[in-house]
Amino acid sequence: MDIARIVAVGIISLILIIAIRKQNAEFALLISIMASIIIFFMIMPFLGQAISLLKEIAELMDTNVQYIGLILKIIAIAYIAEFGAQICTDAGESAIASKIELAGKALILITSTPVLFGLVDLIGAMTK
Repeated sequence: MDIARIVAVGIISLILIIAIRKQNAEFALLISIMASIIIFFMIMPFLGQAISLLKEIAELMDTNVQYIGLILKIIAIAYIAEFGAQICTDAGESAIASKIELAGKALILITSTPVLFGLVDLIGAMTK
């Protein structure tokens, strides 16, 4: 099972980090970052499957595929920003983590403007 491999990478990394942290904290941090990146790449195929499934659902519902694409882009921005912020927090750099989160929120706001304009148009058409 894939989750078993992901958990195994996490647990092995944790054991290495605990064993090495007292002798070499920098190397333990590198192990943590590498484990995070490995786990991220291990889940990428599943995220791709989820995106394909959402696109299929949108096509079945005869929904505007452009909006689904924007929503998927927003989700991707959120996941990537959260991943980067967590790595920075693990490294003890919470200031950088908060800036990454702020940048992610700003990009989500900018990316979501077409959806917001579409919603405003829809509300305007309903009130006429």
